[in-house]
Amino acid sequence: MHRRALLSSAAALSLAGLSGCLADARRTTSGRIRADTGHSKLHPADEQYVNGSFPDDADFRGWLFSDPPADQRDVFTDRAMQGQYSNDLLEADGDSFVLLFEVRMPREDAAFYNTALSPSWTGWRDADIPIRRSPPADPEVFEVDADTLVCTHLSTFDVARGAAPTNAALRVFERDDESGTTHGSDPEQTVATYRVGRWADR
Repeated sequence: MHRRALLSSAAALSLAGLSGCLADARRTTSGRIRADTGHSKLHPADEQYVNGSFPDDADFRGWLFSDPPADQRDVFTDRAMQGQYSNDLLEADGDSFVLLFEVRMPREDAAFYNTALSPSWTGWRDADIPIRRSPPADPEVFEVDADTLVCTHLSTFDVARGAAPTNAALRVFERDDESGTTHGSDPEQTVATYRVGRWADR
């Protein structure tokens, strides 16, 4: 039994070492991931911007786009296409990729979700993208007749030589507006972790 535990530990260390090596190789080959642009919109849940629905057991959904979809209307509702989202997915052009996600929450927990710090490679096609959660500066703005809100976020990232990730972990940190600091620089301080894959693989 002791030998089996040692073998399990050795296997885990080997996998961790392999992931580290792949991440180092990806950084050497493709350079770093650089955040370009991003925006978030907090809105009532019934004002839908992304087609489809949340999973039955989750208040999060998200995807990566390394290429534009054949038709953006497969992703966005008419409401979104009439506004700022109409051309955003076209930014996924080989040297850039797009992250789109939504978080659903009760009105009393209203918060914006935005990219924070610098994304990093964690494997050959895997990335870690820090996300900052912060309450609105003026909560009264969201005194709308809606019990449930959704934050829709879209960011564009630049990558060298077309090396877009196919999977990413979104580690959510909490922003303390009183001190202006972001908690969660260490993994154990992360308040939530979400995982996303490519829209094409959904």
